[in-house]
Amino acid sequence: MKQLFLLVITFLLLSACQNQTEPAPTPTAVLTTCQLSGGVTAQCGSITVPEDRSQTAANGRTLDIHFAVLPATLSNPQPDPIFMLAGGPGQAAITAFPQILPALQKLNQSRDIVLVDQRGTGQSNPLACPNVRDLPLDSTEEMVSEALAACRQELAADNDLTQYHTTIAMTDLDAVRAALGYGQINLIGVSYGSRAALEYMRLFPEQTRSVVLNAVAGPELVLQLQAPRDGQRALDLFFARCAADDACSETFPNLEAEFASLLTRLDEEVAVTLVHPVTGEIVEMTLGREDFMQSIFALLYSADFVSLLPLLIHNAAASGDVAPIVSPVLSISSSTGIYQGMFYAVVCSEDAPLIDPAQTEALQAGALFGLVADDLLTACADWPRADVPEALRQPVTAVIPTLLLSGEADPITPPQYADSVAAALPQSLHLVIPGYGHDVLTMGCIPSVVAAFISSGSVTGLDTTCLAEIQPPPFFVSPAGPRP
Repeated sequence: MKQLFLLVITFLLLSACQNQTEPAPTPTAVLTTCQLSGGVTAQCGSITVPEDRSQTAANGRTLDIHFAVLPATLSNPQPDPIFMLAGGPGQAAITAFPQILPALQKLNQSRDIVLVDQRGTGQSNPLACPNVRDLPLDSTEEMVSEALAACRQELAADNDLTQYHTTIAMTDLDAVRAALGYGQINLIGVSYGSRAALEYMRLFPEQTRSVVLNAVAGPELVLQLQAPRDGQRALDLFFARCAADDACSETFPNLEAEFASLLTRLDEEVAVTLVHPVTGEIVEMTLGREDFMQSIFALLYSADFVSLLPLLIHNAAASGDVAPIVSPVLSISSSTGIYQGMFYAVVCSEDAPLIDPAQTEALQAGALFGLVADDLLTACADWPRADVPEALRQPVTAVIPTLLLSGEADPITPPQYADSVAAALPQSLHLVIPGYGHDVLTMGCIPSVVAAFISSGSVTGLDTTCLAEIQPPPFFVSPAGPRP
């Protein structure tokens, strides 16, 4: 797999009200005013924790875990804040979330919002691989493998890479909670952040008032193991939605045949030239069938990109130029903000050991997407493996009010994983948004539904009727846009 597509497939977030609320701890964190991206003003601070929590801080390395607090905007705020957990793994919450906070301002009216850079990301001892990031877009698998190995060796010289998994990170998160003087908290976990939220629920149920899991990465989901099958499901839903749409089916009556012809053409690599949508530089590369399918996989994440896909496929089949399909992927790859060292520290300990090559082949049967699990196994072959708790892969059964959100056509965390998580949570509600892909937290009226859920701390009586008004963006039938 080329560098362009290296991290395209990623997870790219008790009845609490009935719990006996313990007295909130006395705050110990020192906060100072800071500016986040997008001009967001916050209160920032850090705590120092041992890198290896099995040792005393005096005997080992320490890390500074950085966080930002957006104080509630109304007077007399509620005592329980909202902690938001980012995706990846490897995204930094302080960087990832400010851009969507305007859509979630209702949540911030009566509750503080807390963003914690998980260890290994952002300002919390980031495990970055700039040598991998700076590789040419069409670098070969060998070049990527060598760069990852060099990064691993460099990071391992100063860090114990077995100490950067989800369980330890959630212990850090609870330490931040205590340092800020909060008792119970609410969690919003997005994509990989939903795995982290589930782990916090398991470790600290008495501190968890309510949870929102968005694009749910449940215990049974192993990154890149089920991706070919789940991606094929999303692709099938895309073709079916176009066929059922009058404007799409009438404008592109042979869409699946045109797509098949493109794949046949890409059995041999083709030259692609395009303008990088972020840097403006001219990019020249060769592209084969596997990389092209990874581009399609990435576009299926977003309902906005899916609305363009029939037109892009039709034009590419007619002209032979696949650059307009690849170009948006460059934009996506440039915006993920994933710390690659942290990504591999997590997945090489929590996912790669669960990948069975025989099972991988079985899951790929009938799928047009390639065996991306092979790439992960290769990358993880020499990466230090942490001893993660077996419970991380077990259903969480705590009686905590939980709202689960899924996009019907999500290629990486389809609704079935949220269904399994919800089945073990007696006070949960799973909402599926038709036609949408990965991450639906800010779509339509969902922020208002989430705000109402967190306000009441219960799914009982939650009014979700407005969800019927959420429709995916209409398909483009020409460069001018959808049919009027």
